[in-house]
Amino acid sequence: MKPKDFKIDELRIVRYVAETASISKAAQRLDMPQSNVSRTLTALERRLGLEIFLRSPRTLSLTEFGEDFLRRATQLLDEHSNLLDMSGTYKRSLNGTVTLGAPIGIHSFLTRYLLPPLLREYPELIVDLVTRNPDEREKKYGAVFDSDCDLLISFFQPQNESLIARPLTRFRVGLFASPSYIANAPLVEPTELKEHRCITLRVLGGSNNIWSSYSSQGQLMQVAVTGSSICDNILPAIELAKQGLGIVYAPYYSVASALESGSLLPCIERERCIDMQAFLIYRQRGVLPHRVQVMMDSIMHNMQLHEQRLI
Repeated sequence: MKPKDFKIDELRIVRYVAETASISKAAQRLDMPQSNVSRTLTALERRLGLEIFLRSPRTLSLTEFGEDFLRRATQLLDEHSNLLDMSGTYKRSLNGTVTLGAPIGIHSFLTRYLLPPLLREYPELIVDLVTRNPDEREKKYGAVFDSDCDLLISFFQPQNESLIARPLTRFRVGLFASPSYIANAPLVEPTELKEHRCITLRVLGGSNNIWSSYSSQGQLMQVAVTGSSICDNILPAIELAKQGLGIVYAPYYSVASALESGSLLPCIERERCIDMQAFLIYRQRGVLPHRVQVMMDSIMHNMQLHEQRLI
C-alpha cells in the first residue's frame, strides 16, 4: 500500500481513537456516526494487513506497529494542517501584487476614478496596471486571459469555461473630430461617413470597420467605413483626429480630456451614439487570493459611483 492511498480522514480517525482509547468518544469528537468510525478503522487495518489497535472489551490500545503508524500519521496531519493554514493566510493577505490588464484607452479613467480609492484604503496592496489591447482574434474567438493577469477588463467575453466574465459597465461610443474638421465637413447622418476621412482600428477590422450610431430619425445604422489611417489602439487614433485628419470612433471615456479642452468635438449628438458592454474577467472565485477579490470588489463598487461618466 502506497502512502498516497491514505486518506486524511482515515489518519484523523486513527489519531482520535488513539487519544480517546474509544471509538465512541472518537466519533463524538469527529462529529461522525460511531459505525462510520468503526467501519473506516477496520477497513484501513484490512487494507494494511496489520492491526493498529489491540481491542479489549473496555478499551483500545496501540500495537507496536500502531504506535509507529500513529507517529508518522501525526506528522502528516500536522503538515496538512500547516498547509491549510498557509493557504488560508495567503488568501486573506493583502500583501502582494495584483495585475490588472485593460485596454490603453481606459487607463486614464482607471487611474483617475477607480484605483485611487482602492490604494488609499489598502496601502499595502500593489497594483500592476498593464496594457491589454484586444485584437481581431479576440473579437472573433473571445478575450484572451494571459497567465500573468489576475483581472482583465475586456469588451469581449472569454470562451475558456474556467474564467468568469462579470458585466462591469456599459459605455457609450461616439464619433469625434477636431473643430476645424467639423467646420469644413460637418456630419449630419451616419450614412455620410463613406464620404469622410475615417481613422479606423485594427481590432474592428483594420482598414474596413463597421461603425454604429443612430440616424436623426432614431434608426440604428451600421456603416462600413474605409480608413484613411489605421491604428492598433485608440490613443494614436484620437491624436490623429485632434490634428484634423479625420473622424474617430471611440468611447467617450477615452476622449474625455480632449472634449474638455475643445481639441475634439462630437460629430453627432450623444443621444444618437450606441452603448457597448465591458466585462471584468477573472478566474473562478474559489481560487482567488484575497487581495484579488478585494480589488475586484472595489473596482465594481467605484465603477457604479462613476458609471454616469461613461454613458
